[in-house]
This record gives sequence, C-alpha cells and structure tokens, in this order.
Amino acid sequence: MAFFQLTEILSVVQNKYPALRKRLREAEALGRWEVAVGPIIAKHSRAIRIQEEVLWVEVDHPVWKTELHHRKRQILDLLNGKIQKDDPPLNDILFLDPRPKAAQAQTHVPRGNRTFIRR
Repeated sequence: MAFFQLTEILSVVQNKYPALRKRLREAEALGRWEVAVGPIIAKHSRAIRIQEEVLWVEVDHPVWKTELHHRKRQILDLLNGKIQKDDPPLNDILFLDPRPKAAQAQTHVPRGNRTFIRR
C-alpha cells in the first residue's frame, strides 16, 4: 500500500474534476481579501463570491464603498499578484451594499425636498 501526500491527492482530484479546481481557486482568492486590504478595511467589508473573474464584496457603509472604489486597481493588483500562473486573474471588483433598500434610503436625504411651513 502506497501513501501519498495530501497535495498529491488534491492535485489528482482537481485534474479529474475541473469544477472542484475552480471552486478551490475561488475560495483561495476570497481568503486573500483580508490580507490584501488590511484588518481595518476588512472589518467593514467582506468578499462573498467570485463570478466570471469578478470579485463581489459587501461593504457596510457608503463611505467605505467609495474608498474601496478608489483603491480598486491597487486591490486587484495585490490579489492577482498572488495567484498561480494557470489561474485566471480577477478582472474587476463589484462593491455591494448588503443593507435593505429602506435602510439605504434613510442615509441619503435629498437636498431639494425641504419643506417650509408658513405661519
């Protein structure tokens, strides 16, 4: 009976099942989110999935969403710098607000809708 290392077994299984290989690569990329953005930004954001080389990230506040949008290219470079040669690079990041629509509307007060009461 021959014993193999776990990495050898995973390599064989990934070659046999390409969908598993893709999901493992996605999980690895999601795990790199906190390292790429740092602990402070990671506290306010969470990478949730990868779909067609686009990373989806939930952001808890519009200010953090704007900050991440301005750093998008820098974050993509960090995330893509640690991938293996045969992995497809991430092409984009989509920042999402996980709050319900009603909560989003409460944070933005339109300036033109002020009501004046005459006496």
